[in-house]
Amino acid sequence: MGASTTDSNVRLDVESLRVFRQLVAAEGFTAAAERLGVTQSAVSHKIRRLEERIGRDLLRRDGQSFVLTPDGRDLLAHAEAIVDAHDRAVDALQRSNVSGTVRLGCNEEVAATQLAEVASRFGRTHPEIALEVRVRDSAVVAGWLDAGEIDVALLQVLDTGDAVRPADDVWRRDELTVVQAADADFDSVDEVALISFGPQCLYEPWFASAMADAGRSYRRVMECPSIQGVQAAVTAGLGVAVLNTPHITDGMRPWAGLGGMALPPVAFVLRSVVAPGTDDAVDALRSHLSTTLEAGDPS
Repeated sequence: MGASTTDSNVRLDVESLRVFRQLVAAEGFTAAAERLGVTQSAVSHKIRRLEERIGRDLLRRDGQSFVLTPDGRDLLAHAEAIVDAHDRAVDALQRSNVSGTVRLGCNEEVAATQLAEVASRFGRTHPEIALEVRVRDSAVVAGWLDAGEIDVALLQVLDTGDAVRPADDVWRRDELTVVQAADADFDSVDEVALISFGPQCLYEPWFASAMADAGRSYRRVMECPSIQGVQAAVTAGLGVAVLNTPHITDGMRPWAGLGGMALPPVAFVLRSVVAPGTDDAVDALRSHLSTTLEAGDPS
């Protein structure tokens, strides 16, 4: 970015510093986007805006890889302190005396990327509420909610028909893509090898129907509930998989076996069967999740 700046009007945006800190911790744009629940382009935009604001290069980029510049290393230390101080101050000002127990269910993707930080902040702002968390596939979590075993659910649904309920709070939408390894070619094979998230996978019924309509066959070569496991299997060339856009890496490319057929988007929803205003602890968690799980503004 060239010459440095000494402009005394430079202002550091806390959320940009949060993205920068998460990028360094995740060691990559794709992983940072997953943890933050935003797109890779949103992460890149935040970092570019931060560099423009301070007039310094923070990273030396090489595709998805990067190394911190000396200025980047200096800023990281300040970013840790600023973000932590900001969060502690906000948590102290928002501390609530609401008490009770609330049961949260969520799918593996949320648990792997955002749940720890969200739950930790909820504990600091609502120290008198006992939060109990259960993690499984979205279909299982939805079943728990309908059976009254949990109070609030964070889950994924295919954004088709009435899958998104009128009372749902949609906090993120992703496009879906069938992908394969960059050096693989499953486009025209007689029997497609599918890497599945398991028997409760949201995407497989759609994939099976689309394959049947096209007169194509497939077989499962791997079932794995872990996003990281499915990513590794795809990159290794074991088969194709249906992935959300933020989980597609440079080692993958779209699978063209179904031509130009469009995939339905996936919606991440906050859902509860507890009526608002009937349980203060549930209302507190619902409000906290609605605020903290919204996709970041790329500005």
